[in-house]
Amino acid sequence: MGTLTLVRHGQASYGAADYDRLSERGVEQARALGRRWAATRHAPDAVYAGPMRRQLDTATIAVAAAAEAGHNLPAPVVLDELAEYPAFELLGKFMPQFVQQHPELRGLLDGTATAENRRTLMDRGFWLVIDAWCNDRLDTGDIETFGAFVTRVRTAVARMTSAHGKGGASVVAVTSGGPIGVALKLALGLDAMQTVTQWRLVRNASITELLWRSRAPSELSLLGFNHIDHLPAELHTFR
Repeated sequence: MGTLTLVRHGQASYGAADYDRLSERGVEQARALGRRWAATRHAPDAVYAGPMRRQLDTATIAVAAAAEAGHNLPAPVVLDELAEYPAFELLGKFMPQFVQQHPELRGLLDGTATAENRRTLMDRGFWLVIDAWCNDRLDTGDIETFGAFVTRVRTAVARMTSAHGKGGASVVAVTSGGPIGVALKLALGLDAMQTVTQWRLVRNASITELLWRSRAPSELSLLGFNHIDHLPAELHTFR
């Protein structure tokens, strides 16, 4: 059996102009992850990371923290298929339309939303868009569809498990909540909305473990989901 350890990136800079950058807390989460790997002498055959800055920085910082603690890990290898789904592209194209269509969101347009509830309304609008996207109710044009996203993540899993198909292999992949949710879909047969529900629960710098058989690397089994016992309480975050 091989082990595929999926790690969500550390906390990004939510609400900032450059979201794709680890916050100070996100950096500390990555360091805590690396220190735990050093303490447990975790020895993966490979460490992969998605191409997004928050993904690759999490992997790089964790590997460096492990090295500082006296434990060397493989240098991260970028795998483009581990990128997150196109959330910002979907919001930019469809959010104005959804705000107009849903009366409860009108405060975002007419200026009546207070600073206190604007974030709540934005979250509500965001998940309305994602619900429509994953159920193929949007004409996305050249933006990635939900089906294409699932196929992309399946390709990433196949590439990693096939490259390390020997029995007992161990692979780490630092990615985002969306790909982790899709990996659960592949392992458990979840439908689209169950997949989205699960990826909404994935915490920053959490660990999810899957097993694959060397004779059938595309068949995944869930071993553990969303573990954060390597993080102190002050570093527990969902975003």
